[in-house]
Amino acid sequence: MPIRYACLALLAAIAYHGLVVWDPRSHAYTPLLGFLFEASETSPQLVFAFAALLLLRRRRRLRAALGGPPSPGWGALCIAPGVALHLWAQAVDAPDLMVFSLAFVALGAGFLLGGRSLARELAAPLAILAFAIPLPGALHNHIVFPFQLATARFAEAVLNAVGFAVVRQGDTLSFGARDFQVIETCSGLRSAQTLALLAWAWVVFFGCSVRHAALLMGAAPLIAFVTNGVRVMILVLDQSAGVEDSHVTQGIAMFVVGSAGIFLVDQLLLRFGASGVRRGSDADPPTRAPAPRRLGWVVLTLALAGMATAALLPPGFAPQPLVQPAAELPREVAGWKARDGPETGHFIGTVRFVRGSSLTYERAGESVWAFLGWDDLQLRSRSMLSEKNALPGRGWETEERREIDLAPGRVRAVVVVAHRFGSRALVLYSYRGTRSVLEEALRGALALDQRGLPWARRQGVSLLRLSTHVPPGRDGVREAEERLRGFFAELAPTLPW
Repeated sequence: MPIRYACLALLAAIAYHGLVVWDPRSHAYTPLLGFLFEASETSPQLVFAFAALLLLRRRRRLRAALGGPPSPGWGALCIAPGVALHLWAQAVDAPDLMVFSLAFVALGAGFLLGGRSLARELAAPLAILAFAIPLPGALHNHIVFPFQLATARFAEAVLNAVGFAVVRQGDTLSFGARDFQVIETCSGLRSAQTLALLAWAWVVFFGCSVRHAALLMGAAPLIAFVTNGVRVMILVLDQSAGVEDSHVTQGIAMFVVGSAGIFLVDQLLLRFGASGVRRGSDADPPTRAPAPRRLGWVVLTLALAGMATAALLPPGFAPQPLVQPAAELPREVAGWKARDGPETGHFIGTVRFVRGSSLTYERAGESVWAFLGWDDLQLRSRSMLSEKNALPGRGWETEERREIDLAPGRVRAVVVVAHRFGSRALVLYSYRGTRSVLEEALRGALALDQRGLPWARRQGVSLLRLSTHVPPGRDGVREAEERLRGFFAELAPTLPW
Protein backbone atom coordinates (compact mmCIF):
# COMPACT_ATOMS: atom_id res chain seq x y z
CA MET A 1 0.00 0.00 0.00
CA PRO A 2 2.73 2.58 0.82
CA ILE A 3 4.30 1.95 -2.60
CA ARG A 4 0.99 2.83 -4.27
CA TYR A 5 0.80 6.06 -2.34
CA ALA A 6 4.40 6.90 -3.19
CA CYS A 7 3.77 6.32 -6.91
CA LEU A 8 0.65 8.49 -6.87
CA ALA A 9 2.50 11.22 -4.97
CA LEU A 10 5.36 11.14 -7.49
CA LEU A 11 2.99 11.40 -10.46
CA ALA A 12 1.11 14.27 -8.79
CA ALA A 13 4.37 16.10 -8.08
CA ILE A 14 5.38 15.84 -11.73
CA ALA A 15 1.94 16.85 -12.97
CA TYR A 16 1.78 19.97 -10.79
CA HIS A 17 5.47 20.86 -10.47
CA GLY A 18 4.88 24.17 -12.28
CA LEU A 19 2.88 25.52 -9.34
CA VAL A 20 5.98 25.52 -7.15
CA VAL A 21 7.69 28.20 -9.28
CA TRP A 22 4.58 29.98 -10.54
CA ASP A 23 4.78 33.78 -10.63
CA PRO A 24 1.25 35.28 -10.75
CA ARG A 25 2.61 38.58 -12.14
CA SER A 26 3.24 36.94 -15.51
CA HIS A 27 0.92 33.90 -15.35
CA ALA A 28 3.82 31.87 -16.64
CA TYR A 29 6.50 29.57 -15.31
CA THR A 30 9.63 31.19 -13.89
CA PRO A 31 13.01 29.79 -12.81
CA LEU A 32 13.30 28.04 -9.47
CA LEU A 33 14.37 31.31 -7.81
CA GLY A 34 10.80 32.45 -8.36
CA PHE A 35 9.88 30.24 -5.40
CA LEU A 36 11.63 32.76 -3.13
CA PHE A 37 9.69 35.71 -4.54
CA GLU A 38 6.34 36.70 -3.06
CA ALA A 39 4.33 38.62 -5.66
CA SER A 40 2.40 41.66 -4.58
CA GLU A 41 -0.91 40.33 -5.90
CA THR A 42 -0.86 36.93 -4.23
CA SER A 43 1.55 34.37 -2.83
CA PRO A 44 0.43 30.98 -4.11
CA GLN A 45 3.26 29.13 -2.37
CA LEU A 46 2.07 30.56 0.96
CA VAL A 47 -1.47 29.37 0.24
CA PHE A 48 -0.17 25.91 -0.67
CA ALA A 49 1.73 25.83 2.63
CA PHE A 50 -1.49 26.72 4.49
CA ALA A 51 -3.33 23.92 2.66
CA ALA A 52 -0.58 21.42 3.53
CA LEU A 53 -0.71 22.49 7.18
CA LEU A 54 -4.48 22.06 7.31
CA LEU A 55 -4.26 18.61 5.72
CA LEU A 56 -1.55 17.65 8.19
CA ARG A 57 -3.83 18.80 10.99
CA ARG A 58 -6.45 16.27 9.81
CA ARG A 59 -4.02 13.44 9.11
CA ARG A 60 -5.63 10.97 11.51
CA ARG A 61 -9.11 11.59 10.19
CA LEU A 62 -7.84 11.35 6.60
CA ARG A 63 -6.04 8.09 7.34
CA ALA A 64 -9.14 6.57 8.91
CA ALA A 65 -11.41 7.78 6.11
CA LEU A 66 -9.35 5.84 3.57
CA GLY A 67 -11.21 2.76 4.73
CA GLY A 68 -14.58 4.09 3.64
CA PRO A 69 -16.54 2.67 0.71
CA PRO A 70 -15.49 4.41 -2.54
CA SER A 71 -17.83 6.62 -4.59
CA PRO A 72 -16.67 6.05 -8.18
CA GLY A 73 -19.43 8.16 -9.72
CA TRP A 74 -18.61 11.26 -7.71
CA GLY A 75 -14.93 10.56 -8.18
CA ALA A 76 -15.29 10.52 -11.95
CA LEU A 77 -17.31 13.77 -11.86
CA CYS A 78 -14.36 15.46 -10.10
CA ILE A 79 -11.47 13.75 -11.91
CA ALA A 80 -12.80 14.51 -15.40
CA PRO A 81 -12.86 18.34 -15.10
CA GLY A 82 -9.60 18.21 -13.12
CA VAL A 83 -7.82 16.41 -15.95
CA ALA A 84 -9.44 18.64 -18.57
CA LEU A 85 -8.38 21.82 -16.73
CA HIS A 86 -4.83 20.50 -16.34
CA LEU A 87 -4.49 19.71 -20.03
CA TRP A 88 -6.00 23.07 -20.98
CA ALA A 89 -3.73 24.93 -18.54
CA GLN A 90 -0.70 23.13 -19.94
CA ALA A 91 -1.75 23.83 -23.52
CA VAL A 92 -2.23 27.57 -23.01
CA ASP A 93 0.50 28.03 -20.36
CA ALA A 94 -1.92 29.17 -17.64
CA PRO A 95 -0.67 27.79 -14.29
CA ASP A 96 -3.47 29.39 -12.29
CA LEU A 97 -5.95 27.00 -13.91
CA MET A 98 -3.86 24.14 -12.55
CA VAL A 99 -4.85 25.24 -9.05
CA PHE A 100 -8.48 24.44 -9.91
CA SER A 101 -7.32 21.20 -11.48
CA LEU A 102 -5.38 20.26 -8.35
CA ALA A 103 -8.43 20.85 -6.16
CA PHE A 104 -10.74 18.80 -8.43
CA VAL A 105 -8.28 15.92 -8.77
CA ALA A 106 -7.57 15.78 -5.02
CA LEU A 107 -11.29 15.80 -4.25
CA GLY A 108 -11.88 13.12 -6.88
CA ALA A 109 -9.10 11.03 -5.34
CA GLY A 110 -10.91 11.32 -2.02
CA PHE A 111 -14.13 9.95 -3.52
CA LEU A 112 -12.28 7.11 -5.28
CA LEU A 113 -10.14 6.03 -2.34
CA GLY A 114 -12.34 6.73 0.66
CA GLY A 115 -15.76 7.75 -0.51
CA ARG A 116 -17.74 10.66 0.82
CA SER A 117 -16.13 10.59 4.26
CA LEU A 118 -12.63 11.17 2.83
CA ALA A 119 -13.86 13.76 0.32
CA ARG A 120 -15.63 15.60 3.15
CA GLU A 121 -12.39 15.78 5.16
CA LEU A 122 -10.49 17.07 2.10
CA ALA A 123 -13.03 19.67 0.97
CA ALA A 124 -12.41 22.44 3.53
CA PRO A 125 -8.57 22.40 3.32
CA LEU A 126 -8.75 22.28 -0.47
CA ALA A 127 -11.11 25.27 -0.58
CA ILE A 128 -8.27 27.50 0.62
CA LEU A 129 -6.55 26.98 -2.75
CA ALA A 130 -8.99 29.51 -4.24
CA PHE A 131 -6.99 32.25 -2.49
CA ALA A 132 -3.94 31.37 -4.62
CA ILE A 133 -5.68 32.44 -7.83
CA PRO A 134 -5.41 36.10 -8.87
CA LEU A 135 -8.61 37.86 -9.85
CA PRO A 136 -9.07 38.31 -13.61
CA GLY A 137 -7.91 41.78 -14.59
CA ALA A 138 -11.34 43.14 -15.58
CA LEU A 139 -12.90 41.94 -12.32
CA HIS A 140 -10.01 43.29 -10.25
CA ASN A 141 -10.34 46.74 -11.85
CA HIS A 142 -14.10 46.64 -11.32
CA ILE A 143 -13.58 46.07 -7.58
CA VAL A 144 -10.43 47.94 -6.62
CA PHE A 145 -11.48 51.48 -7.59
CA PRO A 146 -14.68 51.37 -5.46
CA PHE A 147 -12.46 50.09 -2.63
CA GLN A 148 -10.22 53.14 -3.07
CA LEU A 149 -13.18 55.52 -3.00
CA ALA A 150 -14.78 53.79 0.00
CA THR A 151 -11.51 53.95 1.95
CA ALA A 152 -11.13 57.65 1.14
CA ARG A 153 -14.70 58.35 2.31
CA PHE A 154 -14.16 56.40 5.53
CA ALA A 155 -10.92 58.23 6.34
CA GLU A 156 -12.53 61.60 5.59
CA ALA A 157 -15.55 60.91 7.80
CA VAL A 158 -13.54 59.69 10.79
CA LEU A 159 -10.89 62.43 10.60
CA ASN A 160 -13.51 65.16 10.35
CA ALA A 161 -15.45 63.60 13.22
CA VAL A 162 -12.41 63.81 15.52
CA GLY A 163 -11.62 67.39 14.59
CA PHE A 164 -9.24 67.31 11.62
CA ALA A 165 -10.24 69.47 8.66
CA VAL A 166 -9.86 67.01 5.77
CA VAL A 167 -11.38 67.55 2.34
CA ARG A 168 -11.94 64.65 -0.03
CA GLN A 169 -12.30 64.76 -3.78
CA GLY A 170 -12.59 61.34 -5.37
CA ASP A 171 -9.64 59.23 -4.25
CA THR A 172 -7.64 62.21 -2.89
CA LEU A 173 -7.63 63.55 0.68
CA SER A 174 -6.42 67.10 1.30
CA PHE A 175 -5.12 68.06 4.73
CA GLY A 176 -3.55 71.48 5.04
CA ALA A 177 -1.24 72.02 2.08
CA ARG A 178 -0.80 68.29 1.47
CA ASP A 179 -2.71 65.96 -0.83
CA PHE A 180 -2.77 62.21 -0.23
CA GLN A 181 -4.01 59.87 -2.94
CA VAL A 182 -5.52 56.54 -1.90
CA ILE A 183 -3.79 54.41 -4.51
CA GLU A 184 -4.55 50.74 -5.15
CA THR A 185 -2.07 49.47 -2.56
CA CYS A 186 -3.95 51.55 0.04
CA SER A 187 -7.41 50.46 -1.12
CA GLY A 188 -7.74 47.62 1.39
CA LEU A 189 -8.56 44.97 -1.22
CA ARG A 190 -5.32 43.11 -0.58
CA SER A 191 -5.90 43.30 3.19
CA ALA A 192 -9.42 41.91 2.77
CA GLN A 193 -8.12 38.97 0.73
CA THR A 194 -5.33 38.25 3.20
CA LEU A 195 -7.56 38.33 6.28
CA ALA A 196 -10.20 36.23 4.52
CA LEU A 197 -7.45 33.66 3.86
CA LEU A 198 -6.42 33.78 7.50
CA ALA A 199 -10.03 33.48 8.69
CA TRP A 200 -10.69 30.44 6.52
CA ALA A 201 -7.46 28.78 7.68
CA TRP A 202 -8.54 29.50 11.27
CA VAL A 203 -11.97 27.97 10.65
CA VAL A 204 -10.56 24.80 9.13
CA PHE A 205 -7.69 24.41 11.61
CA PHE A 206 -9.95 24.62 14.66
CA GLY A 207 -12.90 22.82 13.08
CA CYS A 208 -15.41 25.62 13.63
CA SER A 209 -19.11 25.10 13.16
CA VAL A 210 -20.85 26.43 10.08
CA ARG A 211 -22.37 29.37 11.97
CA HIS A 212 -19.05 30.26 13.58
CA ALA A 213 -17.30 30.03 10.21
CA ALA A 214 -19.86 32.28 8.50
CA LEU A 215 -19.60 34.96 11.19
CA LEU A 216 -15.80 34.87 11.23
CA MET A 217 -15.53 35.00 7.44
CA GLY A 218 -18.02 37.87 7.36
CA ALA A 219 -16.01 39.79 9.95
CA ALA A 220 -12.69 39.41 8.10
CA PRO A 221 -13.29 41.98 5.31
CA LEU A 222 -14.81 44.43 7.82
CA ILE A 223 -11.73 44.15 10.04
CA ALA A 224 -9.52 44.62 6.98
CA PHE A 225 -11.46 47.69 5.88
CA VAL A 226 -11.24 49.37 9.29
CA THR A 227 -7.55 48.58 9.86
CA ASN A 228 -6.67 49.76 6.38
CA GLY A 229 -8.72 52.93 6.94
CA VAL A 230 -6.74 53.62 10.11
CA ARG A 231 -3.55 53.14 8.13
CA VAL A 232 -4.69 55.69 5.56
CA MET A 233 -5.62 58.17 8.28
CA ILE A 234 -2.13 57.87 9.79
CA LEU A 235 -0.59 58.48 6.37
CA VAL A 236 -2.77 61.55 5.84
CA LEU A 237 -1.85 63.08 9.18
CA ASP A 238 1.84 62.11 9.24
CA GLN A 239 3.73 64.84 7.38
CA SER A 240 7.18 63.23 7.73
CA ALA A 241 9.09 62.51 4.55
CA GLY A 242 9.25 58.89 3.45
CA VAL A 243 6.31 57.63 5.49
CA GLU A 244 4.35 56.81 2.34
CA ASP A 245 7.18 54.58 1.09
CA SER A 246 7.23 52.21 4.10
CA HIS A 247 4.64 49.88 2.58
CA VAL A 248 6.31 46.70 3.87
CA THR A 249 6.31 47.89 7.48
CA GLN A 250 2.73 49.16 7.17
CA GLY A 251 1.62 45.88 5.62
CA ILE A 252 3.16 43.83 8.43
CA ALA A 253 1.61 46.08 11.06
CA MET A 254 -1.84 45.85 9.47
CA PHE A 255 -1.55 42.06 9.19
CA VAL A 256 -0.71 41.81 12.89
CA VAL A 257 -3.58 44.11 13.86
CA GLY A 258 -5.98 42.29 11.55
CA SER A 259 -4.93 38.92 12.93
CA ALA A 260 -5.58 40.21 16.43
CA GLY A 261 -9.03 41.31 15.25
CA ILE A 262 -9.77 37.83 13.88
CA PHE A 263 -8.70 36.31 17.22
CA LEU A 264 -10.85 38.77 19.16
CA VAL A 265 -13.96 38.04 17.08
CA ASP A 266 -13.33 34.31 17.44
CA GLN A 267 -13.12 34.63 21.21
CA LEU A 268 -16.26 36.77 21.37
CA LEU A 269 -18.19 34.18 19.36
CA LEU A 270 -17.08 31.47 21.77
CA ARG A 271 -17.76 33.55 24.86
CA PHE A 272 -21.29 34.59 23.95
CA GLY A 273 -22.33 31.22 22.58
CA ALA A 274 -22.88 32.33 18.98
CA SER A 275 -20.45 29.83 17.52
CA GLY A 276 -22.27 26.57 17.89
CA VAL A 277 -20.24 23.46 18.67
CA ARG A 278 -16.55 23.37 17.83
CA ARG A 279 -15.16 19.93 17.06
CA GLY A 280 -11.55 18.79 17.30
CA SER A 281 -10.14 18.23 13.82
CA ASP A 282 -7.44 15.82 15.02
CA ALA A 283 -9.48 13.67 17.35
CA ASP A 284 -8.97 9.92 17.00
CA PRO A 285 -11.79 8.72 14.75
CA PRO A 286 -13.10 5.18 14.73
CA THR A 287 -11.21 2.85 12.44
CA ARG A 288 -12.85 0.77 9.77
CA ALA A 289 -11.86 -2.06 7.49
CA PRO A 290 -10.66 -0.96 4.06
CA ALA A 291 -13.21 -1.39 1.29
CA PRO A 292 -12.26 -2.74 -2.17
CA ARG A 293 -11.26 0.15 -4.44
CA ARG A 294 -9.04 -1.33 -7.13
CA LEU A 295 -10.90 0.52 -9.87
CA GLY A 296 -10.29 3.81 -8.06
CA TRP A 297 -6.55 3.19 -7.91
CA VAL A 298 -6.43 2.37 -11.61
CA VAL A 299 -8.45 5.42 -12.66
CA LEU A 300 -6.43 7.78 -10.47
CA THR A 301 -3.11 6.32 -11.61
CA LEU A 302 -4.03 6.66 -15.28
CA ALA A 303 -5.26 10.24 -14.80
CA LEU A 304 -2.11 11.33 -12.95
CA ALA A 305 0.14 9.55 -15.43
CA GLY A 306 -1.52 11.36 -18.33
CA MET A 307 -1.23 14.74 -16.60
CA ALA A 308 2.40 14.09 -15.63
CA THR A 309 3.22 13.30 -19.25
CA ALA A 310 1.49 16.48 -20.44
CA ALA A 311 3.34 18.54 -17.82
CA LEU A 312 6.68 17.50 -19.29
CA LEU A 313 5.70 18.71 -22.76
CA PRO A 314 5.92 22.33 -24.00
CA PRO A 315 2.71 24.38 -24.30
CA GLY A 316 0.42 23.05 -26.98
CA PHE A 317 -0.34 26.33 -28.76
CA ALA A 318 2.53 28.17 -30.37
CA PRO A 319 2.21 31.93 -29.81
CA GLN A 320 1.10 33.82 -32.90
CA PRO A 321 2.10 37.44 -33.52
CA LEU A 322 -0.64 39.93 -32.84
CA VAL A 323 -1.64 42.63 -35.26
CA GLN A 324 -0.27 45.71 -33.50
CA PRO A 325 -1.95 48.92 -34.63
CA ALA A 326 -0.12 52.19 -34.50
CA ALA A 327 -0.73 53.58 -31.03
CA GLU A 328 0.65 57.06 -31.63
CA LEU A 329 -1.57 60.11 -31.87
CA PRO A 330 -0.72 62.60 -34.63
CA ARG A 331 1.21 65.71 -33.61
CA GLU A 332 -1.13 67.96 -35.59
CA VAL A 333 -4.83 67.64 -36.35
CA ALA A 334 -6.64 70.24 -38.50
CA GLY A 335 -4.80 73.15 -36.94
CA TRP A 336 -4.66 71.65 -33.42
CA LYS A 337 -1.08 71.78 -32.14
CA ALA A 338 0.02 69.05 -29.75
CA ARG A 339 2.31 68.90 -26.76
CA ASP A 340 3.17 65.88 -24.61
CA GLY A 341 1.21 64.84 -21.54
CA PRO A 342 -0.21 64.91 -19.08
CA GLU A 343 0.80 61.62 -17.43
CA THR A 344 -1.71 59.77 -15.27
CA GLY A 345 0.89 58.29 -12.91
CA HIS A 346 -0.35 56.34 -9.90
CA PHE A 347 -3.98 57.11 -10.69
CA ILE A 348 -4.48 54.34 -13.25
CA GLY A 349 -2.71 51.81 -11.02
CA THR A 350 -2.91 48.34 -12.57
CA VAL A 351 -5.02 49.44 -15.54
CA ARG A 352 -2.93 47.97 -18.33
CA PHE A 353 -1.81 49.56 -21.57
CA VAL A 354 0.99 47.88 -23.49
CA ARG A 355 1.30 50.93 -25.69
CA GLY A 356 -0.13 54.38 -25.25
CA SER A 357 0.05 57.95 -26.47
CA SER A 358 -0.96 61.01 -24.44
CA LEU A 359 -1.10 64.48 -26.02
CA THR A 360 -2.71 67.80 -25.21
CA TYR A 361 -4.06 69.62 -28.29
CA GLU A 362 -4.54 73.40 -28.38
CA ARG A 363 -6.19 75.68 -30.92
CA ALA A 364 -7.66 79.17 -30.67
CA GLY A 365 -7.62 79.20 -26.88
CA GLU A 366 -9.25 75.77 -26.55
CA SER A 367 -7.55 72.58 -25.37
CA VAL A 368 -8.33 68.86 -25.56
CA TRP A 369 -6.42 66.08 -23.85
CA ALA A 370 -6.35 62.88 -25.91
CA PHE A 371 -5.16 59.44 -24.86
CA LEU A 372 -4.91 56.38 -27.11
CA GLY A 373 -4.01 53.05 -25.48
CA TRP A 374 -3.68 49.44 -26.63
CA ASP A 375 -3.43 46.12 -24.78
CA ASP A 376 -2.44 42.71 -26.18
CA LEU A 377 -4.56 40.73 -23.62
CA GLN A 378 -1.65 38.43 -22.75
CA LEU A 379 -1.35 39.33 -19.06
CA ARG A 380 -4.65 37.98 -17.75
CA SER A 381 -4.41 39.50 -14.28
CA ARG A 382 -4.42 42.96 -15.89
CA SER A 383 -7.00 44.75 -18.03
CA MET A 384 -7.60 48.18 -19.52
CA LEU A 385 -11.30 47.96 -18.65
CA SER A 386 -11.77 50.31 -15.70
CA GLU A 387 -13.96 53.11 -14.41
CA LYS A 388 -10.79 55.14 -14.00
CA ASN A 389 -10.93 55.76 -17.73
CA ALA A 390 -14.02 57.86 -17.10
CA LEU A 391 -12.08 60.49 -15.13
CA PRO A 392 -9.39 63.01 -16.13
CA GLY A 393 -7.13 61.96 -13.25
CA ARG A 394 -6.90 61.72 -9.49
CA GLY A 395 -9.20 63.71 -7.26
CA TRP A 396 -12.12 63.89 -9.72
CA GLU A 397 -15.67 62.77 -9.01
CA THR A 398 -18.35 61.70 -11.47
CA GLU A 399 -21.25 64.10 -11.74
CA GLU A 400 -23.23 62.49 -14.56
CA ARG A 401 -22.70 59.96 -17.32
CA ARG A 402 -24.50 58.81 -20.45
CA GLU A 403 -23.83 56.95 -23.70
CA ILE A 404 -23.76 58.53 -27.14
CA ASP A 405 -23.12 57.53 -30.75
CA LEU A 406 -20.00 59.26 -32.02
CA ALA A 407 -20.30 57.56 -35.38
CA PRO A 408 -23.74 55.95 -35.74
CA GLY A 409 -23.43 52.20 -36.01
CA ARG A 410 -19.65 52.25 -35.64
CA VAL A 411 -18.41 54.08 -32.55
CA ARG A 412 -20.27 54.00 -29.25
CA ALA A 413 -18.88 56.23 -26.50
CA VAL A 414 -19.54 57.20 -22.88
CA VAL A 415 -19.71 60.85 -21.86
CA VAL A 416 -18.89 61.75 -18.25
CA VAL A 417 -19.13 65.11 -16.50
CA ALA A 418 -16.70 65.27 -13.56
CA HIS A 419 -15.78 67.91 -11.02
CA ARG A 420 -12.85 68.63 -8.74
CA PHE A 421 -13.32 71.49 -6.31
CA GLY A 422 -14.34 74.42 -8.53
CA SER A 423 -13.31 72.83 -11.83
CA ARG A 424 -15.44 70.75 -14.16
CA ALA A 425 -14.36 68.56 -17.05
CA LEU A 426 -16.09 66.53 -19.71
CA VAL A 427 -14.65 63.13 -20.63
CA LEU A 428 -15.55 61.12 -23.70
CA TYR A 429 -14.14 57.60 -23.96
CA SER A 430 -14.69 54.60 -26.19
CA TYR A 431 -13.34 51.03 -26.12
CA ARG A 432 -12.57 49.06 -29.24
CA GLY A 433 -12.72 45.26 -29.22
CA THR A 434 -13.76 44.87 -25.57
CA ARG A 435 -16.82 43.25 -24.07
CA SER A 436 -18.65 43.51 -20.74
CA VAL A 437 -16.78 43.21 -17.44
CA LEU A 438 -18.27 39.75 -16.85
CA GLU A 439 -17.34 38.43 -20.29
CA GLU A 440 -13.85 39.93 -20.13
CA ALA A 441 -13.37 38.36 -16.70
CA LEU A 442 -14.51 34.94 -17.95
CA ARG A 443 -12.30 35.12 -21.04
CA GLY A 444 -9.37 36.11 -18.87
CA ALA A 445 -10.03 33.41 -16.28
CA LEU A 446 -10.21 30.69 -18.95
CA ALA A 447 -7.28 32.09 -20.99
CA LEU A 448 -9.39 32.29 -24.14
CA ASP A 449 -7.29 35.08 -25.62
CA GLN A 450 -3.92 33.38 -25.35
CA ARG A 451 -2.01 33.61 -28.59
CA GLY A 452 -2.45 30.72 -30.98
CA LEU A 453 -6.04 29.89 -30.08
CA PRO A 454 -8.41 30.01 -33.04
CA TRP A 455 -10.96 32.18 -31.18
CA ALA A 456 -8.46 34.58 -29.62
CA ARG A 457 -8.69 38.26 -30.56
CA ARG A 458 -5.85 38.94 -32.95
CA GLN A 459 -5.75 42.73 -32.67
CA GLY A 460 -5.97 43.21 -28.92
CA VAL A 461 -8.19 45.95 -27.50
CA SER A 462 -7.87 49.72 -27.49
CA LEU A 463 -9.20 52.82 -25.77
CA LEU A 464 -9.63 56.39 -26.95
CA ARG A 465 -10.26 59.01 -24.26
CA LEU A 466 -10.84 62.71 -24.88
CA SER A 467 -11.34 65.29 -22.15
CA THR A 468 -11.71 69.04 -22.00
CA HIS A 469 -12.48 71.82 -19.54
CA VAL A 470 -16.16 72.69 -19.08
CA PRO A 471 -16.60 76.46 -19.30
CA PRO A 472 -18.78 78.15 -16.65
CA GLY A 473 -22.41 78.82 -17.38
CA ARG A 474 -25.56 76.87 -18.01
CA ASP A 475 -24.45 75.79 -21.50
CA GLY A 476 -20.91 74.84 -20.47
CA VAL A 477 -21.44 71.08 -20.76
CA ARG A 478 -23.04 71.43 -24.21
CA GLU A 479 -20.15 73.59 -25.43
CA ALA A 480 -17.58 71.12 -24.11
CA GLU A 481 -19.38 68.18 -25.76
CA GLU A 482 -19.56 69.99 -29.09
CA ARG A 483 -15.83 70.69 -28.82
CA LEU A 484 -15.03 67.02 -28.25
CA ARG A 485 -17.38 65.84 -30.98
CA GLY A 486 -15.81 68.24 -33.44
CA PHE A 487 -12.30 67.21 -32.40
CA PHE A 488 -13.17 63.53 -32.77
CA ALA A 489 -14.52 64.10 -36.27
CA GLU A 490 -11.16 65.66 -37.21
CA LEU A 491 -9.11 63.03 -35.40
CA ALA A 492 -11.05 59.94 -36.56
CA PRO A 493 -9.42 59.63 -40.04
CA THR A 494 -6.00 59.29 -38.36
CA LEU A 495 -7.03 56.60 -35.84
CA PRO A 496 -5.94 52.94 -36.38
CA TRP A 497 -9.50 51.67 -35.99
